[in-house]
Amino acid sequence: MEKSIVVSNIKKKYKLYNGTKERLLDLITPNNYGKDFYALRGVSFEAEKGDVIGFVGINGSGKSTLSNIIAGIVPESSGNVETNGQVSLIAVASGLKGELTGRDNIELKCLMLGLNSDEIKELEPEIIEFSELGEFIDQPVKSYSSGMKSRLGFAISVNIDPDILIIDEALSVGDKAFAEKSLSKMKEFKEKGKTMIFVSHSIGQMKQFCQKILWLEYGMVKEFGLVEEVIPKYETFLKRWQKMSKRERGDYRKYSIQHDRTSMDTLMNSEGETELDVDSSRQIRPISMIVHINGGQSYIYSDPFNPMNTASSEEYKHCAYYVKREMKYSGELFFLLSAYPSAEKGVIGWMKASDVSSLNHVAIDEDKKTFYLIGTGSGFNCPWGGKKNYVDSDLRPFENRKFAVIKTDKVGNNLWYFGTLNGKEMWIHHNFLKAHQ
Repeated sequence: MEKSIVVSNIKKKYKLYNGTKERLLDLITPNNYGKDFYALRGVSFEAEKGDVIGFVGINGSGKSTLSNIIAGIVPESSGNVETNGQVSLIAVASGLKGELTGRDNIELKCLMLGLNSDEIKELEPEIIEFSELGEFIDQPVKSYSSGMKSRLGFAISVNIDPDILIIDEALSVGDKAFAEKSLSKMKEFKEKGKTMIFVSHSIGQMKQFCQKILWLEYGMVKEFGLVEEVIPKYETFLKRWQKMSKRERGDYRKYSIQHDRTSMDTLMNSEGETELDVDSSRQIRPISMIVHINGGQSYIYSDPFNPMNTASSEEYKHCAYYVKREMKYSGELFFLLSAYPSAEKGVIGWMKASDVSSLNHVAIDEDKKTFYLIGTGSGFNCPWGGKKNYVDSDLRPFENRKFAVIKTDKVGNNLWYFGTLNGKEMWIHHNFLKAHQ
């Protein structure tokens, strides 16, 4: 396939200043004033001829910046962009001069694109008709509403028939009828094999119109692939994002930008014990507890440094888990949960301490002893089990049967005994056993 757009490691840096004085000092003195802000951080992707690619991402992710760089309106700080053919950007008020009338803007933009006076005279009626501006076409653009500016920009861009069309939120303003008309025109372009980039917050329009999705996150590529692969992930992300607090959003932004931070895997040494992290905002230490997950909505974190990388805890409820690590991060306490006593095996992830009920867990001894069952209770595959931890939910048929104990643990203030009953290994609470007479 012929490449239409090749974006290679694009970065865009701006300087943020605390007032005009700092900006001037940065210009006239050798000292470095202001703070570097990267709108794009090493973005790369390719578009084949005929691709229709949607740009998605929360506000501030770099969608419009990337669109403007591809269109040649804004220069990149580093990296390279190659385009094969004429590029036209449609954005609210993009390239329109407020002091000029709509008609003057049509002529100016067409001249800038290399059209001669005869070609402009031929195109002008079609552009005006498509824009539906009527008598307003001879009024200054500065008096237009955002919807009117978008209609004029769209009408100019689609009627000059570019090879690459970039639509940046141009259909998010104005009336629904014009948006439908514009989508219809874009479908014509799609059928002609034009390359298009579509920037929109409308997931419905993305699904309807695009083939591929570029998901940007804080100036970096999060995902790039087919619509059916990327959009479901993005929708899941949006649901979690909308429920996050301001602090959690800040943590997520910090994590995303500093994506090379130490992963959880490297926080364990060869013996399986954790070390104190060099970042004093997070402290990890080994502990020994058992927890039950509380009712209500809660989440399993595969990495607490990334508040979005979560799964629902629903399937893990009604079961006991061992805790072998605790971590304090950004003022929150997290527990590392495992289905087995060792955190090296059966780990399900981290949970907030506020979402679980916990008790201290102590291995007492491995002395052999014998008890008799009193005819009530249940057997579990771990102490302080839960209905999903049942080995035998009803011990009544085994009343007065011997229970040979090989291990004793203490959970909170209660003793639990581990042994074999009827060929099954299980834990039984001390209340359901009586001493050998």
